Amino acid sequence: MKCRPLPQSLLVGLGACAVTLLALKAGLLPTVFPAEFASETGGDTGILPTFLLPLPLFALFTLFALGSGMAWVGLTVESRFWRGFVGVGALAQLLLAIEVAERFEHRFSAWAPAVCVTIAWAFSEVLRYRNARTEAGLELDPAFFQPAAFRPNPIALAQAAAVRVESGTPSQRVACTVLYCELTNHSQLADQLPPEACASFLNRLLFISNETAAAHGGRADRLDSEAFRAVFCSAHGVEEHPEAALHAALAIRGRVQTLSQECAVKFGQELDVRMGVSTGEALLADFSQGQAMRPGIAGETPEWARRLAGANVLYGSQILISARTGLLGGHSVERRPIDLLQRYESPRPPEEVFEVLGLQYSLDSAAQTRLRLYKEGVSFFRARKWAFARARLLAARPAERSDEAIELLLQRINEQESLTEYAQG
Repeated sequence: MKCRPLPQSLLVGLGACAVTLLALKAGLLPTVFPAEFASETGGDTGILPTFLLPLPLFALFTLFALGSGMAWVGLTVESRFWRGFVGVGALAQLLLAIEVAERFEHRFSAWAPAVCVTIAWAFSEVLRYRNARTEAGLELDPAFFQPAAFRPNPIALAQAAAVRVESGTPSQRVACTVLYCELTNHSQLADQLPPEACASFLNRLLFISNETAAAHGGRADRLDSEAFRAVFCSAHGVEEHPEAALHAALAIRGRVQTLSQECAVKFGQELDVRMGVSTGEALLADFSQGQAMRPGIAGETPEWARRLAGANVLYGSQILISARTGLLGGHSVERRPIDLLQRYESPRPPEEVFEVLGLQYSLDSAAQTRLRLYKEGVSFFRARKWAFARARLLAARPAERSDEAIELLLQRINEQESLTEYAQG
């Protein structure tokens, strides 16, 4: 369920107000303004004349406003500390209202508004918890939202298998998308983990990568202790291969996180897996592996996927994709521009590469805001407007963790400003 703060806040406020009024009607709570209070003031509350707004309607409006306001805070404020601070502050103000009423020799019961605020506060936390569980489910199980457009076609798979059985894989150049997964710390794992444990984790990593890629229609082309490579193409029954490869990469990332946490708990080492995805033309053919022949790929497209996987280390990212992959399949994921990298030799211009953050619509409101600010900062950076770029990037920097891509851009801005000052001086 997608969080919609305004309608949810109004509904929660209305519900809290209704429950409070029922408790007042049943006599479970003392009234906000006692009957003798109105009689003592001659029918004038001193807050709002009764001939303008009757007292029950005023009390109803007050409770509804308190409940809706508390629900809005609970649903929109990300920090748990500030949500609690506002809630406690609201209850403290009710105590202050009692003290003020006593100084003017009147009685004011804070039980009804306190119950209304507490109900709205608690219910908004329940809604926030449910929304967080839903978003976590979107991120951890992307295959559930796999569009039918790029699911493997059973008929095409059967036909492709029949061709391979009869005559092997015909050598041809095909349009495809290559997913390259690199374990960047494989040598460190081999040196520091017990041999049997290291082999077990590496085999489980390869199994996860191969199984997940195959579930999205990919064919494994390389499996070893350092890397895994899979190809997605129409010859293997996958028409929308850029989307299939991107969703496979996100699914692998989610499953590897669990395996990496297990390795970190047992041996203090994480599995540092970085991925690159590239779309283009590649040679699909049978290649010899000892006495057997296996289908594989060759060309610049898989090489660019390998280079993108390694470039993740510089930017602190996990999944980098090529410009063409972003053009053809980027609409199904949340992504952000990372850098312009020289893919081909000069004079051909550099190519823009992107980082995949998650499935489309899987980011919460705070992450969406940071992503928008980041994109604005990159636009200003490429326009050489350093001050505007720095302001946007600083606003996009997450508070709970570091963002190496943002830090790198900020460092480049400082370098460019220093060069400008040096040239002018």
